[in-house]
Amino acid sequence: MVLKKNDKHFLQRAAFGPLISANPVDLNISNWMKESAENRPIRVVEKPQITPEMLKASKENAKQIIVKSRDQLIKLNVSWINQIGEPAAALREKMTLFWHDHFACRVRSAWLAQQQNNTLRLHAMGSFRDLLFAISKNPGMLQFLNNQQNKKDSPNENFARELLELFTLGRGNYTEDDIKNSARALTGWAFNPLSGEYIFREKVHDYGIKTFKGKTGRFSGEDILQMVLEDKQTARFITEKIWDFFVSNEIRDADIITTLAETFFQSGYQLESLLGEIFTSTWFYDPRYVGNRIKSPVELLVGITSQTGGEFQNPQAPVFIQRALSQVLLLPPNVGGWPSGTGWIDSSSLMFRMSLPSVLLKKMETDIEPKDDGDANNETNVAGAGRLGLTVNWKRLANIFTRSTAEESLDVIEHFLLAKPATTANKNIIRGQTGKSQNDPEFIQRAFIGYMSLPEYQLS
Repeated sequence: MVLKKNDKHFLQRAAFGPLISANPVDLNISNWMKESAENRPIRVVEKPQITPEMLKASKENAKQIIVKSRDQLIKLNVSWINQIGEPAAALREKMTLFWHDHFACRVRSAWLAQQQNNTLRLHAMGSFRDLLFAISKNPGMLQFLNNQQNKKDSPNENFARELLELFTLGRGNYTEDDIKNSARALTGWAFNPLSGEYIFREKVHDYGIKTFKGKTGRFSGEDILQMVLEDKQTARFITEKIWDFFVSNEIRDADIITTLAETFFQSGYQLESLLGEIFTSTWFYDPRYVGNRIKSPVELLVGITSQTGGEFQNPQAPVFIQRALSQVLLLPPNVGGWPSGTGWIDSSSLMFRMSLPSVLLKKMETDIEPKDDGDANNETNVAGAGRLGLTVNWKRLANIFTRSTAEESLDVIEHFLLAKPATTANKNIIRGQTGKSQNDPEFIQRAFIGYMSLPEYQLS
């Protein structure tokens, strides 16, 4: 398995790391982007048949409905984590993960969560304009940010505030009056709790005159979205967020971002064009951007599974691991999404992150206790006590990575797994660990666990 250095960096960022292959790979980035952008909607949750009587259900019945939906959220989570690293959809899934954090939404209904996830996936690489309009009318988002309660006689500003602060313009690029007037424009945007579909309730919409960003008129919610998109600050804000996710969340080159944002704006917010401009640039492969980004828990988990080809024995194990590392898909902590960079690391999480390869690949037991995540599913605790193991075909990996000498085998595995070379001291540790191997598959297993357990593997 031999990859050019630039190709490896590209796959670390555009996907979840290089995938197993018996043959050297010479990537054509434009072709890879097209081949890895398949839209695969997830449909594991059936649309609930809700009646008016069910909406008036007793507390006991309501509790049963919540428990059922919670179980369905686990099923949805596992389905997504299984799909997220598949080569044919890798780039679209990476972008869906990005938008899942950007448009962070936490709802109890698994059906609404699935609906929103597929909306993000559909528009993940298309037009940001289309995505913004679609997600702004998404029932899950409208419920999460209380726009169901936004009426002309009692405006609710939650959705309007987050629309401007977190989704488009960014903090400091609007006024409190802009929030108040955009909230008035968004009155009546709601969803039917029986059908789970968007509706516009004319009777509670405020048709009065409003002033937004210096313009005055009888603005609708669609008018507000269009004016936000006409503001170049939105293009810059989204470009900066994509830069942080794909390039670096520690270093920002203001001149490059300015150029990218202007091109993004002039393209009509075409996301695929923006990504292509980033990935085919020379500066993207500058050493200062290589191996400098801490993997999120989901990126770490997907990387370990996809780079070994391993399969979980316990289907709930991935959810347990997400809980232990504080990133449960479909359950962001708040509307601001998850932390990034060093925000992922504390003393307890770092220890578990670095022991995770041994837990998964040697089927070791762990006494880790997941942090309480509110709505997170305590049932996934049964995944602990040694039931987190991955089944890996080590003979297959031995056929791919074994070379004529042990040193050559270690070099090719290191190049495959790490964004940057390991330190000399760490290489010596792995030489000692693999030197005790009785055969090639055991050697490869020890080498994979060794390299994946290094601090360097935490970086992409």
